[in-house]
Amino acid sequence: MNIFGCAILAAMLGLATSVQGQTEQRLALIEERLERLRAEVEDLQFRTRRMQEQLDDLQSQVNHLRKTITEADWAKLDAQIRALDAARERDKQIILDTLAKELAALSAGRPASGGIEHIVARGETLSAIAAKYGVTTDAIVRANNLNNPHAIQVGQKLIIPK
Repeated sequence: MNIFGCAILAAMLGLATSVQGQTEQRLALIEERLERLRAEVEDLQFRTRRMQEQLDDLQSQVNHLRKTITEADWAKLDAQIRALDAARERDKQIILDTLAKELAALSAGRPASGGIEHIVARGETLSAIAAKYGVTTDAIVRANNLNNPHAIQVGQKLIIPK
């Protein structure tokens, strides 16, 4: 064999060794993934068994309750649930009605409380405004959640309660 043939043979051997090395690396990665999958499968099987045990326990509890609770008890519980649902619906309707009134009042530019809106003018004091509308300063403070009743400002909107 000549030098050229030896060089080709050496190159092919090197290529084969390189391909074999890459194949072994890929195989190692595949084996690693396979081990991770096996571990995940085992974990899932364990969890499934545990859930099945919990389900069996719950089923046992339900069966026990079915044996101990009478039809009258079921009817009483059902009536209580219906009463609670009805009360919840009434409360929901009250809330919706109140919100609708508040939104209507806000969109009409009026205070939601049914009071009067007053814009503070230069030189006005809270006590003068209260006297003008025949209410107490405390009522105005409460209606507007004022932290400092002495710090009203020109242009500030105040709700004057009825």
